[in-house]
Amino acid sequence: MGFSKRKKVAIFICGSTSDYQVNIVSHLTDEMAKNGYYSLVYNWFGGYGNTEDFEAGEVNAAFLPEYGDYDGIFLCLDTFSNPDAAEEVLNMVKKNSHCPVISIRREADNYHTVLIDDENAMECMIRHLIDHHHFKDLFYVSGIEGHPDAVKRLACVKRVLTEYGMVLKDEDIVHGDFWRNQGDMIVETILERRKGKLPEAIVCANDYMAIAVCHSLQKRGFEIPRDVVVTGFDDIDEVRYTIPSISSVRIDIKEMALSAARMFFSLRDGQKIDKYDYVPAVMVPRQSCGCSESSNKSLTDAVRNYFSAWTTQRHEYFECCFLSLDTGVAQNFEELNYYLSKYIETNADYQDFFVVINDYPWESIENEEMRGYTENMHVRTAFINKELQKKVDIVIPKRELLPDEFIGDEPKAYFIIPLHFQGASFGYTMIDFYPGGTISGFYEFMHISICNAMEHMRAGKRNAALIDKLSTMYITDVLTGLKNRHGFELETHRMYNIIQTEHRTMVIIGIDMDGLKVINDKYGHPEGDFALCTLADAIREASFSDEIGFRVGGDEFQVLALDYSENSVAKFLKRFAGYLEEFNKTSKKPYNVRASYGYCICTPNAGITLTEWLTKSDDRMYEMKESNRATRKILK
Repeated sequence: MGFSKRKKVAIFICGSTSDYQVNIVSHLTDEMAKNGYYSLVYNWFGGYGNTEDFEAGEVNAAFLPEYGDYDGIFLCLDTFSNPDAAEEVLNMVKKNSHCPVISIRREADNYHTVLIDDENAMECMIRHLIDHHHFKDLFYVSGIEGHPDAVKRLACVKRVLTEYGMVLKDEDIVHGDFWRNQGDMIVETILERRKGKLPEAIVCANDYMAIAVCHSLQKRGFEIPRDVVVTGFDDIDEVRYTIPSISSVRIDIKEMALSAARMFFSLRDGQKIDKYDYVPAVMVPRQSCGCSESSNKSLTDAVRNYFSAWTTQRHEYFECCFLSLDTGVAQNFEELNYYLSKYIETNADYQDFFVVINDYPWESIENEEMRGYTENMHVRTAFINKELQKKVDIVIPKRELLPDEFIGDEPKAYFIIPLHFQGASFGYTMIDFYPGGTISGFYEFMHISICNAMEHMRAGKRNAALIDKLSTMYITDVLTGLKNRHGFELETHRMYNIIQTEHRTMVIIGIDMDGLKVINDKYGHPEGDFALCTLADAIREASFSDEIGFRVGGDEFQVLALDYSENSVAKFLKRFAGYLEEFNKTSKKPYNVRASYGYCICTPNAGITLTEWLTKSDDRMYEMKESNRATRKILK
């Protein structure tokens, strides 16, 4: 039954390696498992080097889930870097789901929502800076302009400052992107607007921007907090180990997950509850605002954590490089799975891993046809309890996601990640972890390597099919479908070598169409072409033992076959002549299709060259042609 009949919830999230996503998924899936629900975490990576085609592939992934099969749905749409993918997921939920839907950190349609108390969340930080540090000159780094979280946090800052009789002017606000790549732009903007002077404090709308601002200030020789205070928001793990550690605002992510779970259980049980639940914020003072002194222990901890992370990342980097090299040459899934087995242990916490692909004609399908997912899917890679299962190719309905025998009996979380190369959808991967395990950066890279390897395999199959097609065209007569002169030359040499080395016989039957010029002159070349095709049909119909027919010139044909005797030749020629006789009798064409033929049976070690055998066959054919010249009747 796969997953279709099991108790389960779906979680939609992007970027599961970031701190917030790691924590919200971990706490939420644990709570679901305790209550007997499997958690299927649909995860998009997103955010790095996205192109229009890549984003199209991300949007296609919204069509994978069977939304109507779930007992509950949790939306983390504010984590999506691709707004089109987030919108498509929301549209599919609205259209197809029939269960409680909980949105986390962002309002979504009319669904119940767990929110950060953004309208008050920054209040504790601003009051701390004014009441404790007596600051009056603040600069605010907001998030993406128009983003709901950014709008509410900025409004909170302005409101609290107004209570103190202070005004946050437009020139004291800059908009970042909630990420760590705009630190220099932010600091340059502050210095330019303030003629090289710094404010007393730079208040950032999240920790990533605060980290980026600190790094940019330190590059310019400024010391924090001596020259300027910097604060963040979210209290991610990294801010504890930066130098200096960064003061932040902590949101209890575990409480957020538990609140979402409580909402789901209440709605499941038919209870009426408030539409919104707000999770409060707590200010966490650290070194960047001067509230805790730098100490040898804090520096040691920071350095230890830095080198631990650096060592892990360095190891993952080299693993990624060699994984890419290996998987890039895989020609099929057996080779791909072998290479994956060499590296997958880098995902230390994983237990089971699967690659499931669409039921496509991979050799012929075009990129623009590879949208969404097929009704049946193929499981092509399976690691069960970290053991690679050999030669797996199991067909399952898409809604089941996995075969029943691959699903653990105890409810747990599975991460489902779309496989696509640019806009072409391949399928998805599924991975589960031990309790507390999370997706690592290496898993992201492994997933990308699988996508690249599958595109390489698909291109190889398409190229092989194209080469086969070109090879066939190279030796095929376009008009009749028989092989052409080049095919005849290749085949005669191949068969001649066989009879020499294996002591067998070969027949060469030369056939020449009679009266083609008469038909062309009287009725036109289309009728002449029809007559040629009729003669080719006669050759095909006469064949009974792997004979090969050729059109080697305008009205010239040849037939080759191995292991022919005189009786075999007589049988072939009788069937050939009989076909033409029947055609001429029943056809309404104003002409007859007739032919002359001659043959020879080549024997090994006869002291006769291949050219001499061909000449012998032709001579006999021309003898018949000459004898027929006086009696043949082409026109009816």
